[in-house]
Amino acid sequence: MKGFKTILYLIFGIISIASSLKLLIFDKNDEYVKIIGLLVFGLFLLFPLIKKDTKTDTEKFIENKNIETVIWWKRLIGFLIDFIIINFIYIMIINFIISFFDIRLDKLYNPLLLISPLVIFYYTIQEYLFQTTIGKIPFKLKVISAKSDINSVSDLESIPTFFQVLIRSLVRLLFFIDIFFFLFKRPTGLHDLVSKTLVIKK
Repeated sequence: MKGFKTILYLIFGIISIASSLKLLIFDKNDEYVKIIGLLVFGLFLLFPLIKKDTKTDTEKFIENKNIETVIWWKRLIGFLIDFIIINFIYIMIINFIISFFDIRLDKLYNPLLLISPLVIFYYTIQEYLFQTTIGKIPFKLKVISAKSDINSVSDLESIPTFFQVLIRSLVRLLFFIDIFFFLFKRPTGLHDLVSKTLVIKK
């Protein structure tokens, strides 16, 4: 029952914060009282999940297996490398469409909306096939499953399922919320906690 309650808090908290960000970024709404209200309500619901004395399944896995987590700045640099690559690919695609079809998609649609499928595809394919991304390679980082029921040679070699890496990629779209979790539970972001995965050194 406690787990179900936690999931409900998580879902409604994310929906509330995502709604406030949608109003602010996509709709460019100027009803700041409504936006701030939704944001505060969402953070209030998520607060129990980010308290230091509250342990998620991923954090329990880290503690039980005595895993040394990756230093946060390595993950940050890895993210920046991936971010640059994603933006480069995005610009190449936009320029290709402009050149061959004479359509300015970036003018017709919000760039954040256009780049979202690319983010999902980029991370899902790499983390599912290789357990890493181009940005993680310089620091020899890989993604593992924090589910102890997955059969593998070692818990530190547990390959995440496609569903887990897809969830990781989808949650990454909630960038501001993900960063918020990172600040309180470094070096585990919301995408780690929700997908029950973990980034470790190979």
